[in-house]
Amino acid sequence: MPSQSALPAALARGALFFGLWLALAGAEPMGLPFGLLAALCAAHASLRLLPPSPGGMVISALPRLALIVLRQSFGAGWDVALRAFARPPRLAPGVIEVPLAIPPGPSRDAFRALASLAPGSLPLEDLPDGRLKLHALDIAMPLAKDVTEIEVALARSHKGALHG
Repeated sequence: MPSQSALPAALARGALFFGLWLALAGAEPMGLPFGLLAALCAAHASLRLLPPSPGGMVISALPRLALIVLRQSFGAGWDVALRAFARPPRLAPGVIEVPLAIPPGPSRDAFRALASLAPGSLPLEDLPDGRLKLHALDIAMPLAKDVTEIEVALARSHKGALHG
């Protein structure tokens, strides 16, 4: 049984897993008890593997983060397509380094996943001094600005500071 402070996270995760069960298996009456049991087990495992952190998500900030990610993802696809069909191709590949305020851990992992959607970028390596190495299709692109925009939006979507 989760502690009183973990109860909201347990309920939210359980509901999410049960919704996933319903989406995959359907709402067959004979299968619902198995779905509830699977959701309870999955929620319990998720709480053990990734305990709820202090703070949590700021739901009102998620639409802004989603819009930034969608805009940058669409922009990345469009930019790569234009570069691929340009004659001669407009490429100046290289590696750049951008400073990060997000410490290593799950928050940095989430950031790296989102940063890979920035136009023409691919996160390569976390450096010991807190910077991130990015591969760029064109080093003249404003990748540092795009990555910083994602970092700020991700930080705003968390209550309190992002943690490692």
